[in-house]
Parts: sequence; C-alpha cells; structure tokens
Amino acid sequence: RLLQSCDYDVARAEQGIVFIDEIDKIARKPDSFSMSKDVSGEGVQQGLLRMLEGTVVTVTDKTGHAGGAGGAGHHGSMPPFAPPGVGTPPPAQPGTAPNGDLGAMRRRGPGSFGPGGNGMPGFGGSGGMPGGFGGGSGGKGDVYQVDTSNILFILSGAFVGLDRVVMERISKASIGFGNPVRRAGDTTSSVDMSSLNVSPVSFNNHGPFNALEYAEPGDLVKFGLIPEFIGRLPVMTSVGALTRDALVRVLIEPKNALVRQYEALLALSGAQLRMTRAALYAVAQQAIDKQTGARGLRRIMENLLLEPMFDCPGSSIRYVVIDSHVAAFKKRPMYFSKIQEADVEAAVWNDDHCAEEDVVRNGERSEPKRSAVNSV
Repeated sequence: RLLQSCDYDVARAEQGIVFIDEIDKIARKPDSFSMSKDVSGEGVQQGLLRMLEGTVVTVTDKTGHAGGAGGAGHHGSMPPFAPPGVGTPPPAQPGTAPNGDLGAMRRRGPGSFGPGGNGMPGFGGSGGMPGGFGGGSGGKGDVYQVDTSNILFILSGAFVGLDRVVMERISKASIGFGNPVRRAGDTTSSVDMSSLNVSPVSFNNHGPFNALEYAEPGDLVKFGLIPEFIGRLPVMTSVGALTRDALVRVLIEPKNALVRQYEALLALSGAQLRMTRAALYAVAQQAIDKQTGARGLRRIMENLLLEPMFDCPGSSIRYVVIDSHVAAFKKRPMYFSKIQEADVEAAVWNDDHCAEEDVVRNGERSEPKRSAVNSV
C-alpha cells in the first residue's frame, strides 16, 4: 500500500510512514498452551521485527498498475505499444495457406507470435508484459526492493486489560489502617503517585485518572508482547477516552457530522431539524455511559430520529425539535408546522435556559456556549 501511494517510487516509499492498527491483537496468549505453531501471536511479532529494525523487503506488484510507472527498481520496462510495422507478419506467398505457419506457432507456444517468437512486439515472451501478463514468466508481475530502515512505523491498539496490569504494579496493598480499599478491577480511582517510583507518560493532570499514562515496557511484556518487539519502539504514549465536550464536537463540527447528515435527510421531506445544546450533551453522555465512544453516537442518533424520519414525509411537519427530555427518551420528538416558528424558538430557548440553571444549581462548571450548536 505504501508503494502504491508513492506511485511505485521506491525512493519516496523508503521515507514514508506506515500505520498499523490493532497491534494488540498479535499479543501471545500465555494461558493457552498448544503444540502447534503460534501463527497469530509471537510468530507475527517475530515477522515484524525485521521490518522494524530495517531490512530490504521484496515487494511484487501483481495488480498491473505499475507498468510504465517509471518507479525505481522497475524491471523489464518496455514500450506499451509497438512501432508501426514492427512485428507484422509477412504477407502470405501465392499458393500458401494463410495459416500455413500455424504448426510453428504451436511449437513456440501460446503468446509466441511475432518476430523471433518472443511474444507480442516489444514485450518478449520470456519477460512478460508489465503488470504480470507475460506468458513465460507465469504472470508474476514487477519486483521492487524497498529498504525499511528510514520508514516510520506507528503502531496502535486498544490494549484491553493493560490498565489492570499497570494498576497491579503501581497500587499498594490495601491492608492496614489508613490505606485505601480498592475493589478488584478498579482502574479509575486515582493513586498517590508521590509515594511510588513511577513517572507518567503524560504530565496532564487535568481530567480523570488514566492508568495507561503510567504504562512501561514491562507491562507490555506481561500483556503479551515480546521484549525484542517492544525494544524497537522507542516512543510510547497513550490517549484518554473522549470527554463529553469532545463528543459534542464530533456531532456538529466535522464536514460530514452526524447532525448535518440527519438535517439533510429530514430536509428531503421538507422538515428542519433543531437540536438544543442540552440535547447534544445528553446524547454525548449516553455514549459515555454505554462506553461506546464516538462510534456509538450514530446508534443513539438513529434510535432518536427513527420516528421523525418516518413521520415527516408527506405530512405538514416543518420543524422537528429534539430537547434534553427527548434525547433522554422520556418523551416523543416535538413536531411543529410552518406557522409555529415562534414556538420552535421558544422551545429551544427554554430547554437551553433550564439546562444552564441546573448546571449552576448543582455547582458544576457551566458548559461554554457554542454558536454552532445554537444554529443546529
């Protein structure tokens, strides 16, 4: 894929970036014992070691797109079309059958027509056509030699269960007076790091406690990665879960945001979608509670707007209002006609105003107002 992105230019590919996701899926399973070879765990890690440390990899292109690309390392490059008159069989002699040389063509084999029996003009039968259509080569395609020494490899994964491994290492025993009692599997309660000889990967003290910030190579070894594999990855960092503010931004800010998609769907029926700011935060909070993250936002929005998408076509509904109570599935979506525009604005304002009063009453930090949300 990297070679294709560089238009088969080996010099550019050797300075590219390779991103490999789901790298935690190749961790070896210490609890499972099998006499057969581990093809999904340690064996795959051993195979990736050579590329990470730098080696020359042989890449064969069988797609047929590399022909004539002009990339470095291209072998057997021939002009795609033969010059006029080259390779044209001589006219048949009087008294000779047009296919009088059919026996000779059969002896030379398929694809051996042309001058000297080397296949198509300009594409010898032994070298094959670019793209792997040659007769004598078996269609193997073009071969490239790529040096991975200067390629940047970025590996990522969810590493489910690594936080428990980290907590077993950094948390102290909850025995004795004054020691905190932690329940089994608790990875969210903060730990007094001043008494421990550990240093976090990230020094951002804002937000909830994230045990992955204190992960070390030894924790990855316990997780299932081999030491040789970890030693070739000098930089390690972690990312935390998306906050409620970040999920709201996912809903409204991208070019193909979910709210904009459903606005376009309802616009096909002549209706306008209005979601209050409190409703957006309620949807984001549901994604956090269900631990589905940004990928679960579409499921929540689909369940929320399924009924309006069936009610609006062929009706007099011109406005669909989703407030915090509708987003919490406590009542049905609110429908308004064309002449009820003032009622729509009043419903949106009342829901946002009540939500702000609740935040102030509870002593929480007021969420910043976003003009983009108000225009939804």
